[in-house]
Amino acid sequence: MSLSVLMLLFAVNARANAQSSISGTVKDQNGDVVSGATINIRSDRSRVGLTTSTNGDGEFTFKGLAAGGYDLRVIAQGFSVFEQEVQVTSSNASAMTVTLSIGESRVTVTAEIGRWEEAKNVSQAVNIIGTDQILQRAPTVLAQAAEEEVGINFQRTSPTIGAIVIRGLTGKNVVNFVDGVRYTNGAQRGGINSFFNLNDATNLQAIEVLRGPNGAQYGSDSLAGTVNLVTKTGVYGGDSSEFHADFSLGFNTADRSYGSNTLFSYGTQKFGGYVNLVGRRVGDLRTADGLDSHSAITRFLGLPSNILYDRNPDTGFQQYGGAFRMHYAPRSDQQLIFYYNRGQQDDGKRHDQLVGGDGNLIADLRNLMLDFGYV
Repeated sequence: MSLSVLMLLFAVNARANAQSSISGTVKDQNGDVVSGATINIRSDRSRVGLTTSTNGDGEFTFKGLAAGGYDLRVIAQGFSVFEQEVQVTSSNASAMTVTLSIGESRVTVTAEIGRWEEAKNVSQAVNIIGTDQILQRAPTVLAQAAEEEVGINFQRTSPTIGAIVIRGLTGKNVVNFVDGVRYTNGAQRGGINSFFNLNDATNLQAIEVLRGPNGAQYGSDSLAGTVNLVTKTGVYGGDSSEFHADFSLGFNTADRSYGSNTLFSYGTQKFGGYVNLVGRRVGDLRTADGLDSHSAITRFLGLPSNILYDRNPDTGFQQYGGAFRMHYAPRSDQQLIFYYNRGQQDDGKRHDQLVGGDGNLIADLRNLMLDFGYV
């Protein structure tokens, strides 16, 4: 009895571990072999794949495959991607002939070894910051909109200059777009984008942030991710033309800042556009009535810290500008868009250079200006 059980278990184990192979030849539409083609095979169950290449005779082989269904993909330069489902049985080796056709080859790369997916199925970490969130979070500069978002941070090197930081990287590693048009360029500094905050929050309807290595598809300067500023769109009218006007006013007690913006929009069946004008004054932010408790004069003599000079940085500045956008649709399947944004910041100062030193003058960020547009 024990010998029969042992033989039965051995037979079951041999069947479970039965392996086979699959081989084939890759040819073009004229019947000539294709060497150097990349062959990927992936199990339907585990979704883990193997990769090999065709030899000089266009042949390939995968050995040690468990019986079951597989997805086969063949990629070669100048040919369309070939995809086919194949069945591998344990009884004998499977052989096949693959015929490629002329076309464009597309390769989808993921971060996991031995796996591939269609681009539309690859998961991506994306933050969408809506209009209300932008206006609530960014009372001073635009980059403040990222302060409460998961996975991204807000860096502010001066009262006026700031940026969205992704995965701890900024500047040359985070690419910026406005409506999909590149806003980052090779002429900017190695740190954060000095002109990011010259885009006013009232001009935007959303901020899209793509986090992670998937952003590398937009360029080598997008290793950390991508930030896309989506501006407000012009609204077309109905049977008759439409005109709208919006006005908002804001005041902040902490730094005694104030500002307003006015938006005029007009639309017909084929035309839509708007003009947005904005201006605000940000005051100096002073804690403890402007006294510095770390000052030696205050600590040792009990005198006001500003009796000799004021070490507190000036955080006040003024920002103003406007945006103009026009949509024209000559036909239902055509649309012409023109956008122009003008922004300026005056009287801004840096946090880290107050009284000079090391050959540096007091860093006044005077008249930072932006002229950006596209058609």
